[in-house]
Order: sequence, then C-alpha cells, then structure tokens
Amino acid sequence: MQGTFGQVEFVPLPPRFADRVRWGSVVVGCSMIAGMVLLFGLTTYLQGIVHGHAFPDTLLGKAAAVLPPLGVLAIAVLVLTCRRCLRGDYLVVASAQATRSALRFTYVLTLALILGSFAVPLVFRVWRDSPELQAPDLLTTFSTLAFATMGFLAGICYVRPSVQTLRKYSDHPIW
Repeated sequence: MQGTFGQVEFVPLPPRFADRVRWGSVVVGCSMIAGMVLLFGLTTYLQGIVHGHAFPDTLLGKAAAVLPPLGVLAIAVLVLTCRRCLRGDYLVVASAQATRSALRFTYVLTLALILGSFAVPLVFRVWRDSPELQAPDLLTTFSTLAFATMGFLAGICYVRPSVQTLRKYSDHPIW
C-alpha cells in the first residue's frame, strides 16, 4: 500500500477522497474564516450596544476577546494547508504528520485561550461601567469552541483518514 520515492513516503488514497480533501479543505477553511469574522463582528456589535463600546476597558479583557478567534483563524489556515499534503492521489506522510502535529498544538492552544477568555471576566473586572464582576459572553465562548473543534476534526480527517473512510470512498476493494 505504501511506496517511497527518494526519502518521501506516500500513501495512495482513493481518487474521490483525494478530491474531497482538495475541495473540502478549501470549503471548511474559508467557511471558518468567514464565520469567525462574522461572529467577531456580531460580538463587538452586541458589546457596543450593552457597554457603549465594543472592546473591554482593560488590556487583559481585550486580549481575552481577541486571542481565541485568532486561534480559530490559525486552525482555519492549517485546514487550508491540508491540501498541500497531497501529491496527485497520494498522501505525503511527512507533510501529513507535520500538519497533524500543528493542528493538535493549535487546537490545544486555542482551547486554553477559550478557557482563559471564559475565566477572565469571572476573575477580573474588565468593564468599567459595572462595579462588580460580570459573566463571560457565552455565545462567543461556545461558538468559538464549536468552530475550533469542527475545524480540528475536519483537518485531522483530511490528513489522517480512517480505514473506514477510505473504504467508503474507494472504488476498489484494496482497503
């Protein structure tokens, strides 16, 4: 099943799955980027209505508002690069492993950023217009978590397909 050419190891993929990786990574990556931009715009608009300005007053609050969407955008860029792991209908193992490691690292970092953005308003006062601590923005928190998880799972599926997935897309019983 596996072949080598020089120092690069290749794994053959069913042609339909290779097409799915080529087009699916573009669709998922671009959708994640557009969705995060729209979600961030909606969040800043709603915060502007509630507090009179879009971003928190403290630097820590601003970082908690901006960093998790940037983590999701990084995952979206990695999903877009999944198509670079293909050479024709073959998966380049070294590129796939590097992309998989980058996806894992970015996903864990994004989860930490989401948890931090959830905890910052509970621990610190980030808006000056209210004397007490406020609850975190649950819409942004859970939407960002959903975007990050969906992008991570799609990217992992593209660079490390299961045998069941390969059988599903295969025209030949080699899988």
